[in-house]
Amino acid sequence: QVCPTGIDIRDGLQYECIGCALCIDACDQVMDKMDYPRGLIRYTTENELEGKTSKLLRPRTFGYGAVLTAMIGAVIFIVASRVPAQMDVLRDRGALYSFNGEGRIENSYTIKIQNMSEVPQTFVLSVEGLKDMRIITDTTVKVASGENRSLPTVVDVPPESIQSTNSDIRFIATSQTDSSLILETESRFVGPRAR
Repeated sequence: QVCPTGIDIRDGLQYECIGCALCIDACDQVMDKMDYPRGLIRYTTENELEGKTSKLLRPRTFGYGAVLTAMIGAVIFIVASRVPAQMDVLRDRGALYSFNGEGRIENSYTIKIQNMSEVPQTFVLSVEGLKDMRIITDTTVKVASGENRSLPTVVDVPPESIQSTNSDIRFIATSQTDSSLILETESRFVGPRAR
């Protein structure tokens, strides 16, 4: 009795079998002692028992290969197309606009930059869309690897640059670490009606 679950293999396939193959090893040892060929008990296929050849390349094998290739390709595509950083701009909803001491019109924003690369990044912020538009808060932001950084930002323009109450503007964050990494996000600049 070699089976750890106590079953008798002569009774056929049983659900208690844990597939440990101790019965196969014991049978092969007995067959060696008696000078009989090994393999009375073995893992095999019905085709092999009937003397037929087993096909290694079956449609199912090709199907599994195709699915595996597609999955590997999808993973490679996802990793290769992953963006190293991302930027979002949220307009401050507390005040539509205000006038600063220079008589220029201000809008407040929160810029969120997420660095998904393996290296720290330093970004220089700029804005475009209206004549003489500028960022009057800090324009350099350092973002550590894996960090999600929020930066309160104020943008102002001279009143004569305003043509409508809502103007399309674009925030641009250019990496000083990697010159090919440029983030762009659109937003709105709100001002008084043009006179």
